[in-house]
Amino acid sequence: MSTTSGTYNEQSVIQRLQRGDSDAFLQLYNHYHAALYHYVLRFVKSPAITEDVLQDVFLKIWEIRDRIDPSLSFKAYLYKICRNSVFKLLKKISVDEALRLQVMQQFTQSVADADLKILWQQYEEILQAAINKLSPQRQKVFRLCREEGKSYEQVANELGISRNTVKEHMVLAMKQIRGHFEQYGDDPAAFVLLLMLTSEISTIFIR
Repeated sequence: MSTTSGTYNEQSVIQRLQRGDSDAFLQLYNHYHAALYHYVLRFVKSPAITEDVLQDVFLKIWEIRDRIDPSLSFKAYLYKICRNSVFKLLKKISVDEALRLQVMQQFTQSVADADLKILWQQYEEILQAAINKLSPQRQKVFRLCREEGKSYEQVANELGISRNTVKEHMVLAMKQIRGHFEQYGDDPAAFVLLLMLTSEISTIFIR
């Protein structure tokens, strides 16, 4: 931290921030940047992407400064915004193949092969548990698309339903499965597991 406990009174700093004091904003930035940087880096493994996330986080703090309650834990509030920004990044990755490949590549370079193998096993276990919670028809549609690689048209013909119905089942299935994965909270592996899921979604939906 760049400030000491003797000179840093957070409640006072936040009250000044609420009044639009840019020096107070800079104090908060300097006080939390290093810790938040390491927190986000644990998830995304990319210094450049980490800084982009932090830029969004602190911009958000400045934009909502008048709604921050000085009597509550600012640190907890800040980390909540930070975590939300990380998962917002995940949504961006879901439609940006180049960014997804960049994050996945940097992650695989930063961990040992044995750890990757364990992570993939964990991913499959969590995914199968999530699939088992789907309704019977939705589970059948998902397994035909994912495990047998069939197109929406092929699944529609096999089950005697419309292609749009198949697509609707897949969209709702992925929403439910994503919610199951997000239960794993602040574990850095959770972000990577969701990233794997996002990569798989993009493959499944191109049919």
